[in-house]
Amino acid sequence: MSERWSSKGGRSYPVRHGEPPGAEYFARPRDPAGAGRVVLALDRLAIVLTGLDVILTDALRTRYGAYLDDVRADGAADLVVEVARESIEYFIEPPQAPEFNPVWIACDGTRLRYCGYALAGWLDTEARRGAIVLGTGRAEPEMHAVENFIRCAVAWCAAERGGALVHGASAVRNGKGYLFFGESGAGKSTLSEVNTRGSVVSDDLSLLLPRPDGGLDLVGSPFRGTYEGGPPVLGRYPLAAGFRIVKSERAAVRAVPRPIAFGQLVGNLTFVAEAFSKRPDLFARVERAFAQVPLHHLEFRKDDSYWDAIGAAGL
Repeated sequence: MSERWSSKGGRSYPVRHGEPPGAEYFARPRDPAGAGRVVLALDRLAIVLTGLDVILTDALRTRYGAYLDDVRADGAADLVVEVARESIEYFIEPPQAPEFNPVWIACDGTRLRYCGYALAGWLDTEARRGAIVLGTGRAEPEMHAVENFIRCAVAWCAAERGGALVHGASAVRNGKGYLFFGESGAGKSTLSEVNTRGSVVSDDLSLLLPRPDGGLDLVGSPFRGTYEGGPPVLGRYPLAAGFRIVKSERAAVRAVPRPIAFGQLVGNLTFVAEAFSKRPDLFARVERAFAQVPLHHLEFRKDDSYWDAIGAAGL
């Protein structure tokens, strides 16, 4: 296990790295946690969770209500994930001091192994199957742990399709989608909070899926981050542009060399970017998917004059 440091909100936290349980651990037969089933349907991308107990079923239905589709058959899903429980307390021992919740990922081709404090799991995008094992520890809320796995699953299913789950804010305006990406503290939540001329999809994670004719669509999802204004955004919208956001005293769109802008975008492909060395085919798919999407820097201040700058740039 290794450790590095990361900062958020003016404080520094250690970030630990390690390996999830091996394939032999997940191969053990386990009884399902319950008889519940939910289908998270994000346009044509669908993930089924089966074997849920009553408490977890209710929590997922409350959290994802507008994005559930109980009619969709398992065979039409991108992934079917079975949920079980085990008496183990933690897969990653919690520390005494606060830290960013660690997520350890290991890529074995199309199969991915995953673990957090009290959840371990795997998924295989080719076999369209996966599993979650829940431990008994409560270092983080169980629903939070499950949602992190779901986000990882969505990110990998999207990447296999030639899309992406981006650590970025997003909004819809005049029927078009816009992506605003950057590291923690770049201003995604601020940019979303001051938006009065568009519908905010998220201030944290934004789902993009490919269009049959090329390009990408911004797809409504429940991963809204801290943003709570307005109703959930459903459907899909053609992505007009992506912006690396930069705080400034005035709003302006700045042209930058595309390799720089694309490299900054790749750094925000959560759950997937760290596996590109083992899956260069995924990187190639992402590169092709964004080939038709303008990428720029967007300087903005604490109001939504950035929409004027985007309009002035013809985007």
